[in-house]
Amino acid sequence: MHSLRNSISKRIYTSRLSSDKCAREWKDLYWKESDGIRVISCNECPKFIAEDVRCSVPFGSPIRKCVTAAQEANLHSLSGKDLLEIGFGKHSIPRRLVKSAGGTWTGIEPLLPEAKRATIGKSGFGHVADIPFPDGTFDIVVGIQSIEHWGEPLPVASLKTGHAAGLEDIYRVLKPGGSIYFCAPIYLHGHEIFITGDIERVRQLFEPLPWNNIRLELWRDKHLPLERYPTPGADAKTWEQAVSSYSRELLDDILANRSVSLLTIKANKSTDH
Repeated sequence: MHSLRNSISKRIYTSRLSSDKCAREWKDLYWKESDGIRVISCNECPKFIAEDVRCSVPFGSPIRKCVTAAQEANLHSLSGKDLLEIGFGKHSIPRRLVKSAGGTWTGIEPLLPEAKRATIGKSGFGHVADIPFPDGTFDIVVGIQSIEHWGEPLPVASLKTGHAAGLEDIYRVLKPGGSIYFCAPIYLHGHEIFITGDIERVRQLFEPLPWNNIRLELWRDKHLPLERYPTPGADAKTWEQAVSSYSRELLDDILANRSVSLLTIKANKSTDH
């Protein structure tokens, strides 16, 4: 029943979103920076309701609320853009925002049947390391909670996996000067660099290609006065297989003291390519 209420709340909430509405809510907000990372404290976020000490996003876990807020903050200026979403949900916020701004949305998903091929303006089968579109097709490529899973096995064994292959193909299909937006939870699941919150290693994923203006944001790491969101047990059980380069002591410290947070990544393709 709780899951059904969440789904209904998300559908209603998403249906009311628009590019203009998000632009008004998030206009002229500047976050303080620390070590080159923008830190968005919960009590500075427009979604924070001080009198009730709560987040106004009406559905999802604490981290899912941040995922929603971060998309609204970062994806409201999409007027006339051609957007590709890597791995999309039933109630896609990027789809809603770009369409409300007069742009086009295309989605690819490796778990769909191969026979259902993606076409411009529609969703279908496709994978981040083998995007079925020509060079220079899109103005922006987004991935909502997908980049942390790019190294995992896929149903189609012949498909390449991994961050290097994925980012290379994304770079290929972007127009010169085009942009990317990814978000991923840290201290939760997926690749070990996201589980451990190793932001420097995440940044290094983008170094082989000439990305410009790489920007990282950290949401909910400074969660007070909202509650800490500890790693759920089901996710922590996946760490033994996923983590090989970090100590057990670090993982124990994360479980005991850290709050699941959200990392967002933005960058632009060079205008020379």
